[in-house]
Amino acid sequence: MHALHSCILNNSSAKAAVDMAVYDLYAKSLHRPLYQILGGAKQTLETDLTISVNPTEIMIHDSLAAVNQGFQILKIKVGKEGMKDVERISQIRSALGPQVTIRVDANQGWNPKEAVRIIVRMEDLGLDIDLVEQPVPAHDLYGMQYVTSHSCTPILADESIFTPRDAIRILEMHGADMLNIKLMKTGGIHHALKICSIAEIYGAECMIGCMLESKIAVSAAAHLAAGKNIITKVDLDGPSLCRTDPFEGGPVYEGSCIKMNQDYGIGITQVPKPIFKTLK
Repeated sequence: MHALHSCILNNSSAKAAVDMAVYDLYAKSLHRPLYQILGGAKQTLETDLTISVNPTEIMIHDSLAAVNQGFQILKIKVGKEGMKDVERISQIRSALGPQVTIRVDANQGWNPKEAVRIIVRMEDLGLDIDLVEQPVPAHDLYGMQYVTSHSCTPILADESIFTPRDAIRILEMHGADMLNIKLMKTGGIHHALKICSIAEIYGAECMIGCMLESKIAVSAAAHLAAGKNIITKVDLDGPSLCRTDPFEGGPVYEGSCIKMNQDYGIGITQVPKPIFKTLK
């Protein structure tokens, strides 16, 4: 793993592909599911579902549809309209009622003072926001620090965290309350485990997240989440957003519930064959 992560700068997604394959083979050599090798903390996970930025009425419709599908935790994308985001979240909360957990992802869309005004206003309105993800640009760690210190709502760092060194820096300066781990950012499980250990030292909980990835990559992330107690929140809705699932095996996705099975390694048993078209 040291050779893999030191052979070339960045290229974290390419490294993640190799990293996950190595961990898969290692667990298979021991005849055990990967999550058990990583700690075996839990056998089921509950994921949220992302609601994309759209006109408010569409976001309300999408949120209600998600709840009807069994999702009780929603991650609402905002960050494009400043204080209007408060009205957007307020209307969604009114439509959903108090029982649904709402997370807010600003995707670096606010500046520090604007973020504090928005978050404090949501707190004053009693919107009961579970967390706010990456409220300011990734490079603005002092901005993250400002927002974290001026908000009661937990602040989650996402784009600000790629490496274990990033995790140490932002936790040392209290630039976030929580860390979002994504294997495509960390370069795979090897460095993700280091971030988990760092979070344990600082007493900061972690979320496991994903991008628009296949079931193979999301399944590897699920194994990590199931292995570690420090990962308390799950944002692995990638397979739920796909119309079809071309892969067989691996964790079972049933709406918001991800069930780990006892297949060895990551558990993927069938990978679709590539289809080549003849050019004429």
